[in-house]
Amino acid sequence: MRTLAARVGSAPAALLAMVLVLPTTGAQVDQQTIAKQLLGQDVKQRNEAFERAQLLRPANMTADLRAALITLLERENDLVGQAYKHGKVVANLEDPEFIAKVSRVVAELRDPSAIPALSVAIYGGLTVMRALADFGEPAAPAVLSVVTSPDSMREAVNDGLIALRFMVEGANEHPLAPATLAEIRRAARQRLATGKGVYFTTLWRAIDLAVAVDDPELRAVVMSLASDRGELIARGVTDPELIEKTQKLASDRLVGIPPLPRRQPG
Repeated sequence: MRTLAARVGSAPAALLAMVLVLPTTGAQVDQQTIAKQLLGQDVKQRNEAFERAQLLRPANMTADLRAALITLLERENDLVGQAYKHGKVVANLEDPEFIAKVSRVVAELRDPSAIPALSVAIYGGLTVMRALADFGEPAAPAVLSVVTSPDSMREAVNDGLIALRFMVEGANEHPLAPATLAEIRRAARQRLATGKGVYFTTLWRAIDLAVAVDDPELRAVVMSLASDRGELIARGVTDPELIEKTQKLASDRLVGIPPLPRRQPG
């Protein structure tokens, strides 16, 4: 069978241009339609458009489609924020699984312009946390803002602490400025502080980060948590089983047992 090149080799130049350009043009028009439907008011059409977008490789997406996906995530973030602010159930406003899928697709774009939206959607899972960590320095301020804000959801704070740890662990590949490292240490110190509002999972993530930054002062705090039950009680951790688990976790980190989840899969 003759190849495409052989079949069109003797064709006029204008015909050859049509053969080579039309498929690409068609794909661009199709992506423009998907981008428009993603941001439309028809939920069924939006969901179908999103399913089509998921089938595309990020490298093959047009700028318009990438921008539409990021805007869609921003809208989903607004819905989650409204639910949290007014004490509503997210599922009453939007399918939580859809929100998670959107956050993962946007994370896979590896687009720096998505950093603000991804930092708000940091609770979207490991794909989001790893993407932010891989941005390194450019993403650090946004993640730090989430971790240190008193208005952030607990899940966002916890996952933000993990993302910061990933950044520290990957600093050889994606260097962090000294000032940024100082801010990360300050965030760890804030989330290790005493107070009745401390939640044990947040404390666990803060311990992981504190040991990862390898700061003598923070390490001393973790040592006190590992050895003194009173230090945990001062932070609102009063359940005997949780005290035991927290002290074991702190001891494990101090002797070099790495935390989960890992920065890289596997």
